[in-house]
Amino acid sequence: MKYHESLRSLLSILIESGLTPELSTLIVRDVKGRLMVGDKRIKKGDEIASKMKDVLGAYAPESPVIANSILSALMKESSIARIEKDVDGKRIFFSYIDRRIVGADWLSAPQKERKNPKRLVFGSLKGGVGRSTALAVLAADLAVNGKRVLAIDLDVEAPGIGYMFLPASKDVENDRRPNFGVVDYLVENSLDGIREEELYDFVGVSRFGTGSVDVVPAVGRTTDDHPEMMISKLSRALLEDSTGSGATSSVAMQIDEMINRFTSYARYDAVLIDARAGLAEITAGPLLSLGAELLLFGVAQPQTYRGYSFMLSHIAKSINSRSPSDFAEWRERVHFVQAKAPSANSKREAFRDSVYELCSDYLYENEAFDDNGDVIVSDFNPSPSEEGIHTPHDAWYVLNNPDYEAFDPVGDSTHLDEEVYRGPFGDFLSRAWQLLELERNN
Repeated sequence: MKYHESLRSLLSILIESGLTPELSTLIVRDVKGRLMVGDKRIKKGDEIASKMKDVLGAYAPESPVIANSILSALMKESSIARIEKDVDGKRIFFSYIDRRIVGADWLSAPQKERKNPKRLVFGSLKGGVGRSTALAVLAADLAVNGKRVLAIDLDVEAPGIGYMFLPASKDVENDRRPNFGVVDYLVENSLDGIREEELYDFVGVSRFGTGSVDVVPAVGRTTDDHPEMMISKLSRALLEDSTGSGATSSVAMQIDEMINRFTSYARYDAVLIDARAGLAEITAGPLLSLGAELLLFGVAQPQTYRGYSFMLSHIAKSINSRSPSDFAEWRERVHFVQAKAPSANSKREAFRDSVYELCSDYLYENEAFDDNGDVIVSDFNPSPSEEGIHTPHDAWYVLNNPDYEAFDPVGDSTHLDEEVYRGPFGDFLSRAWQLLELERNN
């Protein structure tokens, strides 16, 4: 018995025992992946427990049947999902709880869109696709056009934004780094809190002509000066925070609170957030819990589509089963960006087509028919040819340009000269401004 077989096998056991699962049937997968079942139809002395142990092996705990006294309380948990599944030719429904130590933020219901200011999350499955570079270019473009921007580096395990914007110097006047960064905020706030007057210690300012970008880096000057403390801090930054009432605050909740505090600290036109690449726990918060528009970067390679299928299929099944209205609102904030794209539109079509297949499988609604056989128009099922910033498969793009392979605006400021970046980033910038609902000053 393997993980992917265990749930279906349990459902088959129940069906064969005359207990076809219903919504009042609860299946719980514990932190090790083992399965337990609760159903008031299971009587003392039933052979369900022994069958589970025989068939599921290591995927059945010592006591695999949930007592009725506990079942009632579990059925009230907010994390419960209602699952629909086809098993042995039968369409069944049941309730499901997935217990986790890590990965819990991937089960969070998506937050409604946040505005005033709008938030843009820059995400990717792999590093090296120009995600952080695109964020830096957009931030600079907004700044030189008079917009107030806050950039936040949540890629805490591979910091980048701070080093792109905030030069270090032994001369205090030229050192743009703040004393602290996101890692410090998460560590210190969980212990003694961060006072309002201390917030400025986490924000560095990067100048662009008459404009500027406020930057909250992953780490600040103190960690740069004491690099031996980084790993130790990081291990504590990514922990749930216990509140005085005994409740817990996930990493995603802590980050959301942090951003709220910084955006109330100053009036911004846009918040640009660099997310951790991949499917790590700290990636889930920016994608689901910040109420942001999501820019998902990738190159035209099979691993890009496969990786996003892992992410989107999980969100579509897990989140939609518990919060369909939240999922419906979230999916309309997904935007794919082709990185290192070819100049010819015809050569970008393959990426767009592959993204359409992903969206069709996991984001768009299936076509349905009424009793007369007529098509029921779906709320969200764009055609392959449909275009626009609110059509996820109509991929944005950043053109491949060797000048941006070694992006270092601190060492080479021409990387953020408008006349230089407008070529490769023209389409991306145009759509980003439209998404932010902002107008250029010139």
